[in-house]
Order: sequence, then C-alpha cells, then structure tokens
Amino acid sequence: MHLFVEKCYPHVAALLAGAAWWHFSPDLPADEKEFLAAALSLGAVLTGFIATAQAILMALPTDSVMGRLRTTGYVNDLILYLSDALQGGMAFSVLNVVGFFLIKPGQHLPTLFAVLWIFFGVFSICAFVRVSKIMLKIMR
Repeated sequence: MHLFVEKCYPHVAALLAGAAWWHFSPDLPADEKEFLAAALSLGAVLTGFIATAQAILMALPTDSVMGRLRTTGYVNDLILYLSDALQGGMAFSVLNVVGFFLIKPGQHLPTLFAVLWIFFGVFSICAFVRVSKIMLKIMR
C-alpha cells in the first residue's frame, strides 16, 4: 500500500461513512442500550489490543526490529498509527458511554450522535486494521 494511502485511509473512510450516514440518516438498532454496550465492549477490546501492542514494541530492545525501524525513519509513522488507533478507540468507547446518557424512552438517539458513532467506529476499526497489518509485518 502506498504510504500516503496508508496514512490517510482511516480518516477518509471515517469521513465518508459519517457523510453517508448523515445523508441517508438511518436509525441505529432499536435496542440502543444493548447496542451501545456491545459497541463499548468492542471499543475496549480494540483499545486494549493497541495498548498491549504499544507496550510490546516499547519493550523490544533497540538492536531488534525497533532499532531497524528507527534507522529507516518508519518508527515515527508507527508511533502515529498507534496513537491514532489508541485515541480513536478511546474516543469510540467514551462516545458509547455518553450515548447511555442520551437515551430517552421511546426516542432514537440524535442523528448527530449516530454520525459521530459511525465516524469513530469506522475510524477505530480502520486504524486497528492498519496497526494489525504492520504488527504482522514486524513479526515476519
């Protein structure tokens, strides 16, 4: 994958998904509390994986893969990707918690909330996939 595309695709995919959700404005599933609870679990799992990957990379000796990444200059990209994935997962999780306070009996969650939910959900998944692919390359 071209480096520019690799850097931008989580942001672009999230913006496109959010814009599509805004344009078509479908509702989130009817049982919003269970839906948000499941999404919160997903966000927590993604965030936990990224935090663990970050800890593993920090613990690697400088004469191993991390040393080679530093000499090539790609360590800055990896740090950016890990940061994006960690912050995106945390934002998605926090947004799900906020959603519990917005639920009103007999009403759907606001459209703006749904657009933000889609944006951060797609961003988190794309950022997670990006970091996962890189971690698998590092393991090779």
